[in-house]
Amino acid sequence: MRRTLYLLALILGLLVALTLNVLAYASGVRNVYVQVVLPVTMIPAVFSLVWLLLGKPLPLVERLMFFTVNVQVFAQALLEEVQRPALTGGSDLLYWSVVVNVMLAYLLFPNRVAGRYNAGLFVLAVVVPWAGLALNGGPVSADLPRVQLTLGIVLLFVHALSWYRGQFEAQRSAVEVMERLAHTDLLTNLPNRRGMYPAVEELLTSGGAALLLDLDHFKRVNDTFGHQVGDEVLERAARLMEAQLPPGGRVGRWGGEEFLMTLPGMDRLEAGALAERLCQTFRTQAMEGVGIVTISAGVTLARPGDTLPSVVARADEHLYAAKRGGRDGWRDEPLPGGGPDGAAAFPDV
Repeated sequence: MRRTLYLLALILGLLVALTLNVLAYASGVRNVYVQVVLPVTMIPAVFSLVWLLLGKPLPLVERLMFFTVNVQVFAQALLEEVQRPALTGGSDLLYWSVVVNVMLAYLLFPNRVAGRYNAGLFVLAVVVPWAGLALNGGPVSADLPRVQLTLGIVLLFVHALSWYRGQFEAQRSAVEVMERLAHTDLLTNLPNRRGMYPAVEELLTSGGAALLLDLDHFKRVNDTFGHQVGDEVLERAARLMEAQLPPGGRVGRWGGEEFLMTLPGMDRLEAGALAERLCQTFRTQAMEGVGIVTISAGVTLARPGDTLPSVVARADEHLYAAKRGGRDGWRDEPLPGGGPDGAAAFPDV
């Protein structure tokens, strides 16, 4: 979006500069700003346009055009200051230009760099009118010191606001990092147990299903291939589970090789079908350097009056039923009438 906006701005700027030059030459009146300053500053504008069309990075263009706009604005302001017969100190273009360009500087550059730019422009805005007086003479309005003092206060205020914004963003970033560390499993980048508590509470409120999943014989993976490979298996398992996650569902690392999946609004048949897809995915996706690592799953539905411990305990009970049934499968509550409660697809080998 930024690239598109810059392209439109550059194209319009080039058209405006061309139109102003045509009108200036047609009128026969010499205009130094239109006929000299604008054509010279259009050179970096054309370069920036080509740079953007080639898909090059934005920072160079942003800084180049910021410099170009400064040259244009202050050239016009200086020409006006030199040509005016008296220093009135009113709402001059020079002072407005200083404020606008300083605000842009704080948006584009670090606070320290923008602060130096701020100070430099203030000195320039103070010196230029008095230099114009030295060159042209004439009366000095009593408003001039007041306007320059007001400008200094405004620029100081802008710098203070930018500093406070930087402090606020730094503190907010620190809080976000701490929040992420407290609620995210750093190995798999999934929510950890604490991070899954809100998802379980949502499930208990809205209804739905919960799946507790466990990697089969994971201790054997660690003992045979080492904990580094075991960590890689956990990371890969997390990505496989995320890939099967339906809209609105959440999955997190519950602890060790166990993962919890919450599925708001999902009924028993849908949850069972998802559990089967997950088992099928793991039994057909070889882990690099290890081979096939299967999973077992326990499926349960949230019931009225459930709490976090009760719904997880029930899912855990069905998980271990799947383990006892041969692993590489899933179990849930028995159907009314004593029907089957899920499936262990393959015996453990």
